[in-house]
Amino acid sequence: MIYPKLMSYSKLTDQAVAVAVALGELDVRPEDRVLIMLPDGPGFAESFTGAMQQGAVPLPVNPQLAARDVVSAAAEAGARLVLAPVDRLVTLAELDAEPPALIDGPHGLWAAALRLH
Repeated sequence: MIYPKLMSYSKLTDQAVAVAVALGELDVRPEDRVLIMLPDGPGFAESFTGAMQQGAVPLPVNPQLAARDVVSAAAEAGARLVLAPVDRLVTLAELDAEPPALIDGPHGLWAAALRLH
């Protein structure tokens, strides 16, 4: 098995701060729930840590969930935002959300943020 290159704590911290700033710009406030449906790898750790730094409650969900299950999980959790892989946007069209905001990271475009109504 090939393991991805490890990220230093310092780099994770810097990237998590950038995510926290992006979440703040999307009006995520302390105690807001943020569904994180990103696969393990670049972006997941930064989004989870960044959400906590913003004061939000990160809620990881399986990135392969069907849209109806994401809708159900978001409603049950009272989620304000969903962070999802860009390639899942078409399948998440059922969400009652504003147009997605694309988030750039150090490795390029890694997530789309969907603000829920």
